[in-house]
Amino acid sequence: MLIKNILKHKYKILAVGYSIWLTAISLTPQLHVKLLRFNHIDKFGHFLLYFFLVIFWLLAYPKLNRQKIQLILITIAWGILIEFMQAYLIPGRSGDWLDAVANTVGGLVGLFFYQKFLLKNKPVTS
Repeated sequence: MLIKNILKHKYKILAVGYSIWLTAISLTPQLHVKLLRFNHIDKFGHFLLYFFLVIFWLLAYPKLNRQKIQLILITIAWGILIEFMQAYLIPGRSGDWLDAVANTVGGLVGLFFYQKFLLKNKPVTS
């Protein structure tokens, strides 16, 4: 029964777990190691992180209709709040408004992708 219950709520578990992980890595002091030397390559990473954040929450709650806008607004606000906390509260981290823009665009594209490609193919079960 435990496995069946876990599988029933797999997207909710994924969304919550991913959100906790994303918050933890965002608020952990960062080592200053430059692996890639391309300007603003981290913006693509921010885009992808918030793209998947929105997708996972929409998969967890497929019956959301009007609340999709609220979900996007919450993820945008969360991305901005994290950048603010990185700038002013987390030693070894620096906030960047372009990161917040990349987070926002990633979330919006995630919503578009979900509606265009995943919503039509996913049965509503939750």
